[in-house]
Amino acid sequence: MAEKLPTTTIAIFGVSGDLSRRYLLPALAEICQSSDVSAQLNILGLSRRELLAKDVLPKRAGGLASQFQILQMDYGQAADYKKLKAKLNQLDCQQVIFYFAVPPSAVLPIVQQLGKSGLNGPKYRLLMEKPFGTDLASAKTLINEINRRFKEEQVYRIDHYLAKEAAQNISVFLGSNALFRDVWNNKFIEKIDIFAEESIGVENRAEFWEQTGTLRDFVQSHLMQLAALALMEPCPDVFDFSMVQPRRLAALKNLELAAGAAIKAQYQGYRREAGNPKSKTETFASLELKSNDPNWKGVPIRLTTGKRLKEKSTEIRVYFKKTQSAQTNLLTLRIQPKEGIELELWVKKPGYEQELQKLPLDFAYQQYFDRLPEAYEQVIVDAVRSRNNLFASSDEVLASWKVLQPLLKNWDSRQPTIYKTGQTAEQVIQNT
Repeated sequence: MAEKLPTTTIAIFGVSGDLSRRYLLPALAEICQSSDVSAQLNILGLSRRELLAKDVLPKRAGGLASQFQILQMDYGQAADYKKLKAKLNQLDCQQVIFYFAVPPSAVLPIVQQLGKSGLNGPKYRLLMEKPFGTDLASAKTLINEINRRFKEEQVYRIDHYLAKEAAQNISVFLGSNALFRDVWNNKFIEKIDIFAEESIGVENRAEFWEQTGTLRDFVQSHLMQLAALALMEPCPDVFDFSMVQPRRLAALKNLELAAGAAIKAQYQGYRREAGNPKSKTETFASLELKSNDPNWKGVPIRLTTGKRLKEKSTEIRVYFKKTQSAQTNLLTLRIQPKEGIELELWVKKPGYEQELQKLPLDFAYQQYFDRLPEAYEQVIVDAVRSRNNLFASSDEVLASWKVLQPLLKNWDSRQPTIYKTGQTAEQVIQNT
């Protein structure tokens, strides 16, 4: 990054929590150690308990010690926000970013206290983790309450999949390569499948998962945003970041549920982990969408995600139409791991026989780049730089919920199909 960034204080609500220790603080440490980041960052941890820096900073973030402070405060007490305001004035930075590493139920009370305390002027921003509501009505309530105290441009709603390097590259890939840009429509594309498979289960998040489930936690945010990236009109200038959000929004507004039944499933052993032998919460969801955009009419878009599957993988698979069976038609955009792009090709197999062999034309980031920034690093730096293309706008959040709302009417009461762990997502779909 060539330009000098504004001096910034990042104030972290919930600094001693698992999210902060595992992801946020190590990401901040990496940012501060990077030679191409010229911003001066102050990190202020906000904790209900009295703590020392060494009690909070993990080993990977030990380098932050010189610019890291902790302020003990009760998030529900107005007097403590005066103390917070005095501390921020003392640090005297050009901008302040409040990072919410707290449970969803704690977000609104904190936002309300920030507004009442005058910590909502132009220099202040909110960096917020999902979920953004549990349905369309609750999302509207949450957004309206936040908008009473902060302007839309001050609110950064994190979707970590938008910040992944391979996801960011989708619009660049389409906008900069005429070979694909000119065939990116229903005349040439048969269907699009978006898969996000995880090998882990819910781990220590069973209580959270019981309240949300896969559809609300993963499909509404990550997969809907990946679909929007794949379907949106590419920007004429691939680095015109101001156009990314409105074009994603336009793609989302054209989506609706297709007629086919959505799949709701749960891996064996989940109920024991959740401590709820009658749990109907899904750990796997698959549904089909369609678009009313004339360029995409007739192209089914399937979103599928699940836990305790064979391996960790997130891919967008684009199937091109074939005029004969002896043609390949699959383009794969790999979001994680092994980030890259793969295109299947038929070639003549060397030898005396007339045989074809299917081979990949493959680009992998690891072949050309030493390191890809972690998503947490990217969202923090982009928030500091006032770039909003990696964040979901309030209109995008509402558009996503609007697409899924018809499915939510009886979703919670449906019994999930039980699936064996270690399968691929496609196997779960076939066996359901």
